[in-house]
Amino acid sequence: MNVLELSHVTKRYGAFVAVENVSFTVEKGQILSLLGPSGCGKTTTLRLIAGFENANEGAVMFSGVDMKGRRPYERNVGLLFQDYALFPHMTVAENVAYGLKHRNFEKAKIPDRVAEMLSLVRLMGFEDRRPGQLSGGQQQRVALARALATNPEVVLLDEPLSALDAKLRQELRFELKAILSAVNATTIVVTHDQEEAMSLGDSVIVMSAGKIMQQGPPTDIYANPKTRFVAEFIGRSNWFTGQLTRSVKGIAELKANGGTRMFVHMLDSSRNDGVFDVCVRPERIRIGAAIESSEDSPVNEMRGTIRDVAHLGADLHLVVEIAGGQLLTVTEKYYGQALEQSGQEVAITFLPQDCIVVPSGS
Repeated sequence: MNVLELSHVTKRYGAFVAVENVSFTVEKGQILSLLGPSGCGKTTTLRLIAGFENANEGAVMFSGVDMKGRRPYERNVGLLFQDYALFPHMTVAENVAYGLKHRNFEKAKIPDRVAEMLSLVRLMGFEDRRPGQLSGGQQQRVALARALATNPEVVLLDEPLSALDAKLRQELRFELKAILSAVNATTIVVTHDQEEAMSLGDSVIVMSAGKIMQQGPPTDIYANPKTRFVAEFIGRSNWFTGQLTRSVKGIAELKANGGTRMFVHMLDSSRNDGVFDVCVRPERIRIGAAIESSEDSPVNEMRGTIRDVAHLGADLHLVVEIAGGQLLTVTEKYYGQALEQSGQEVAITFLPQDCIVVPSGS
C-alpha cells in the first residue's frame, strides 16, 4: 500500500522552478532517500510533503487522500530537522511529550508513551536532563523519539546526521535505520551525502535542478546510472569519452579522446552509434593483476605511471597517469602488502563489464 504519493508536483517561486513535475510513491515501512546537491529541490519537496509549502501543480496524497489545503499540523507527519529543534528549557521527557500534548493524545497515557519512545532510542534514565546536558548523538535520538511519538503516517528527516562528526554520523546511521525499521516507519530522508542516502534508503531518488534524474534501489543506481550526473554523484568515477566503432557479441570498441582504445559492454545494441561517456569505478581497476582475456571478454590493459599513493585505513587510493596525461583514480584493499610508489610504472587492467556507458554530456 502506498502511504505517500506525489503526482506531477511542481513548485515555482516567481520565474524560478524549484520542483518540476516530480512523481513518486512510498510504501508502508519503506525508507526513501532524496539525494542531490544544494539547490536541487530535495528540501522543497520535503516542505511540500510537510505542508510548509503549497504546490502550484500536482498533488500530495497520504494513503490516497489529497493533502491540498491542509496545514502542517493537519497532516500526520513526524519531523526531524537538521538542528533537531529541541526546546532548551524543557527536559528530555517534556520534549518527547510535546507533540503528544498538541495532538490530543490521551493525557493519562503520555508518560507510558514517552517511556516507550525513550526505551526505543536507548535513553532511559535521561528523562530529567535538558538538551544542553546531552551530546549531539543523544540530542539526535531525543528529536527522533519526539518525531516518532505521535505515530505519524510519514516521518520526514532533513539532513538528520549532518550536525554530527564523521565517526558519530557513521555509527548513528545504522542505529537510525534500525529504529525506523523497528517501528515500520514510512520515511523520507533528505541528504546530500551519498553514503547516508545509500545506507539508509531502501530506494534512492537522485535530483538535479528540481527534477528526478533517476530512482531505484541503491545498488542499482550505483551499478547502472543512466546519466553522467548520476554516476558522478553516486560514487567516485573515471571517465573516457569517445566514438563507438564496432560491436560484436555485446562488446563494443570505443575510440576515446587522446587515442585510447578500449572495449565496453553494451547491454543495448541500439546505442552503438554516436559519442558516449564511459565511467570506470576506481575499485574496478586492477594494478598489475592478470585478468584472463577471451574473445567474448577482452581485457582493457593500459600502461601508466603512479603519481600519488594515499593509505586510508583499509583502502589504498592511487592516482595513475596514462597516455595523453589523463589521471585515473584506483582503489585497492590494503592487506599489509608492499605499497606502490609514486613514479612507479604499472599496468592497469579492467573488463568491458566494468565500464558504464552513458550518453555524452548527460
